Amino acid sequence: MIDHINLSDEEQCTVRNLKEIGQILADLVKNKAMINVSFNQGQDECLTSIVAVDRIKNVAYLDIGIDEGFNKRLLASDSVTFSKEEGVKVRWTSTSVSEVKLQDGAALKIALPQSLVRLQRREYFRLSTPIVNPVPCIIPYVDPENPDEDNSMELTLVDVSLGGIGAIAAHPLHPALVEGARFDGCKIKFPDIGETNLTLCVRNIKQTTLRDRSTRHRIGFEFVEPSRGNQGLIQRYVTKLEREAIAVAQRK
Repeated sequence: MIDHINLSDEEQCTVRNLKEIGQILADLVKNKAMINVSFNQGQDECLTSIVAVDRIKNVAYLDIGIDEGFNKRLLASDSVTFSKEEGVKVRWTSTSVSEVKLQDGAALKIALPQSLVRLQRREYFRLSTPIVNPVPCIIPYVDPENPDEDNSMELTLVDVSLGGIGAIAAHPLHPALVEGARFDGCKIKFPDIGETNLTLCVRNIKQTTLRDRSTRHRIGFEFVEPSRGNQGLIQRYVTKLEREAIAVAQRK
């Protein structure tokens, strides 16, 4: 996951050619990629998308939210991190964000970054899981007040890689879900593939405000020493998603 790569990996994946950076951002527009915006030391976050890239003026325009208070804090920030988490990961930081008027309404404007990280190592490559028939993940946990009871929570997968999964949880967040927490016996029923029984470790938690102002939590889990059988299930499901993504791209 992009949050946990080391500095040498990040340096190798850093793009500094402005023309290439412009093309990468233009591809994000073409693919309608969702971009996570984070500032104020991670206390403020939201999702947006790039609506246009002007490679003559070397600027990019992003969709602006409806929360005026949030927008004011964003415009006042001198360090804003933008990241795309699904598939090939892209991340950059901007020191200035301004509001402008475009033909279709208000938008955010940033200068094309001088550098960005583009990570595409296979173990970090996340593939989106189905939205129409979401994949559930059943996570057993221990209730300190009733340790002998069997308790579990169900989260919905949003992406999967060979190294872990991303899941969405409702607000307020379950108290057992904290960074570093480990859960044994987690079951993920991959459609047409099979069901896992493995250990998951919480690597990161990000609170996200959706456009309707509702709050969700995106939780990044790492697979902990999966058995050979579980590795096979994960590999087959990732391969299945890759084939489906290629088929969809070929039809466009």
